[in-house]
Amino acid sequence: MNNPTPETPEKYPFPLRILHWLAVAGFTVLFITGPIMVDLDKTDPLRADLFGLHKSFGVIAIILLIARLRVRWRSALPALPASLQDWEAKLAHWGHRGLYALMIATPIVGWADSNFHGKPVKLFGIPLPKLFPTIEDIGTTPGLIHTVLAYTLLGLVAVHVTAVVKHRYVDKADVLRRMV
Repeated sequence: MNNPTPETPEKYPFPLRILHWLAVAGFTVLFITGPIMVDLDKTDPLRADLFGLHKSFGVIAIILLIARLRVRWRSALPALPASLQDWEAKLAHWGHRGLYALMIATPIVGWADSNFHGKPVKLFGIPLPKLFPTIEDIGTTPGLIHTVLAYTLLGLVAVHVTAVVKHRYVDKADVLRRMV
């Protein structure tokens, strides 16, 4: 690994590490509640509760992401391990960009889907502004887009975790240490 300097620290800044792991926890809740809630019968009271919880955690994901991007833009970040191949460094760069793009797009499309169908978005019962208009007969397309984005995000997270494990156990470059 490159030797850290004041400009290139060994670890991510503490606030960024906290925001990363809070996002992991939040997206875990979202990935669990999403499939369960849509499979429940529309008359099941648990369905409405899970939708409320899912939307609340989606709002929290947006707030955490805004905070995370602000910290990231203002912070010195650790360099990638020198042992990485050029293609691995490029994949890491684009993989992180993809993760951020999906972490932005997925909850916003979910919010739009709710609003398009005339449903509010609430943060643990507190109504939030309607950001998108109600659109009559919009159908299931926004929800489908939200689902595709969510599963794409989940797939990219799986690739991210696999890369961390590969670097740790195959390459002997413990990149996880930079985030704990």
